[in-house]
Amino acid sequence: MRSLVIVVLGIAVLGITLSSGAAAPDPTGCSATDLADELITLRSEPSTKGTPLQYIPRREASSLVRMDAIGSRAGDWLKVHASQHDGWVSAKYVVCRIPSQQAQDLIAAQAADVMQALMKANMSALAQFVHPVKGLRFSPYASKDTTDVVMTASQLADALRNPAKRVWGTDDGSGDPIRLSFAGYYHKFVYDRDFAQAPKITYNSEEKPINRAGDQYPNAIVVDYGLPETGTKPGEHLRLVFEQHQSKWYLSGIIHAGWTI
Repeated sequence: MRSLVIVVLGIAVLGITLSSGAAAPDPTGCSATDLADELITLRSEPSTKGTPLQYIPRREASSLVRMDAIGSRAGDWLKVHASQHDGWVSAKYVVCRIPSQQAQDLIAAQAADVMQALMKANMSALAQFVHPVKGLRFSPYASKDTTDVVMTASQLADALRNPAKRVWGTDDGSGDPIRLSFAGYYHKFVYDRDFAQAPKITYNSEEKPINRAGDQYPNAIVVDYGLPETGTKPGEHLRLVFEQHQSKWYLSGIIHAGWTI
């Protein structure tokens, strides 16, 4: 009987240990990237020229608290609160994911305004939300690619009236270049369905494959508008990517995920 109790207790302890070891890490908050060294430099300004304020062990990156961000073509920076100082860390070495509810609180109203502009094909209104440094990236499929077209706010404002065709990437089905005018691309790879009526909207969702966009934009807020499959149409998603820049959030990506044949 005593042996049986010991065995049962041993199994219980082992079960607790295995359960703790198998627990998934918190997908939100700050963490070190694979590129980070053992010590992450906290700087006085968002530049490698900034004075080092503190060296943070990579294992302690989860203790950082995100405060702001700056977008740059040379690389993004995050302003964080550390144990001794407030300062800047390179986004190459630290990511700070925003939890879903906080993301919704921050961006829901702005995302709704963007969706209204898309629904009405009002590019002048849409241009007001575009990231001032990065512009707006158009991804015809679920993952961003080096062939994606990026437009500035000024380019976007009159885009629907421009008949010139350009290559927007490669067609997933045929492998041929996607050669369309902006209007042609817009009606096939942006607002091909009424996403404003999507029954499900998520913010920084951890669901696969929605999280693919989150992996590619780890410090952003990704708003997913999902339309379910119907008898005649497959399921489709439109994803709006918002990135923080000098305390404000701007639209930096529109991702179309769905069949376009």
